[in-house]
Amino acid sequence: MKVQRIFALMLVFFVLSTAAVVASSIWGDFKGYNIARLVVNNTTSEFGDSDVPPLIIEGKTVLPLRAVSDALQALVKWDNSNKTAYMYKPNVHLFFTTEVRKDSAIVPFGVVERGKQADFIVFAQVDNLKTTINSVQVSIFSPSGKSVVTPVVKSISDSKEAFWLKVPLYGVSFDEAGTYVVKFAMKQEGASDYSVVSEKQIQSE
Repeated sequence: MKVQRIFALMLVFFVLSTAAVVASSIWGDFKGYNIARLVVNNTTSEFGDSDVPPLIIEGKTVLPLRAVSDALQALVKWDNSNKTAYMYKPNVHLFFTTEVRKDSAIVPFGVVERGKQADFIVFAQVDNLKTTINSVQVSIFSPSGKSVVTPVVKSISDSKEAFWLKVPLYGVSFDEAGTYVVKFAMKQEGASDYSVVSEKQIQSE
């Protein structure tokens, strides 16, 4: 009887321990730490084999800075000399127009007819830019995720904390019904790639 009781207790302990391990490792492990899942605006962030995923360390969730900056649409700069990461979040407001009146009044739009091909201007109002950039890039993606036009790059010769910018786009085809996404990206001085700092949607109906 005593042996059966010990066996039963061992079995219960094994089941509870297994459940605890499964619960703590539901998203897997990375170098001995439990992985956490990151969901931003109902979209699950994906991490490759060479990426460090979100981790749970001593009961705290630790997020990779790149994932955070992408989610916040911020700029990141790494200074290896003093092992310091800098993150900048400029305010960028986008709007689109096909018409600028003689009195400089702008007529914005956000809805287009499906099948239409349009020329329009992307206006960007930027402030609180605390880092130096050398160019911006505007790109458009269809509801299916395809690039609609060749990304337009505009050089910035004199980087300022606040400025207005207009980027003309030509021959943009709205062949699909749904949400088109216009992305406005910046490249920091010394960086090799662009970081998206603002997005705005156009509805094709």
